[in-house]
Amino acid sequence: TTQGGSSVAVGINAGRTTQGASSVAVGVSAGNDTQGDNAVAVGRNAGQTAQSGNSVAVGNSAGNATQGSNAVAVGKNAATSGQANNAVAVGNRAGDVSQGGSSVAVGSLAGQTDQGDNGIIINASGIALDDTSNGHIHIASDDGSLDFTTAGGWSMSADLDVTGTVESDHGVSVGAT
Repeated sequence: TTQGGSSVAVGINAGRTTQGASSVAVGVSAGNDTQGDNAVAVGRNAGQTAQSGNSVAVGNSAGNATQGSNAVAVGKNAATSGQANNAVAVGNRAGDVSQGGSSVAVGSLAGQTDQGDNGIIINASGIALDDTSNGHIHIASDDGSLDFTTAGGWSMSADLDVTGTVESDHGVSVGAT
């Protein structure tokens, strides 16, 4: 019902109800209910419900429910529920539930639950890595992590070493000697 002009829907229940203009829905129930203009949903249940305009969901259940405008979800179960505007989630279950606006989650289970706004999580640890604070930065592997939060500043874990010199003159720089 109500397919917008220049739109494409391929698959059972793809683009079924209110598919926006120039949008694409490919896969069973992709873009099923209220897909915005210029949105792309590829994969079973991708962008299934309330996919906003100019957003992209690729992978089974990516961007499944309430994907914000200009948001990107790539990977199985990436940003399945409540991905805010301008957010990016790449990886299995990255940004899975309630990913904050303008935040980035890369890697399996990065920002899996309730990622704060304007944050960055790059996760290669093999376990979920979440942060609900705004403006956070986390780069993690199974050997250690480099983290920033507005409350705690910068920290490193697992005996990570910084080599080179640290100089301060109107700021801080780290470089080789």
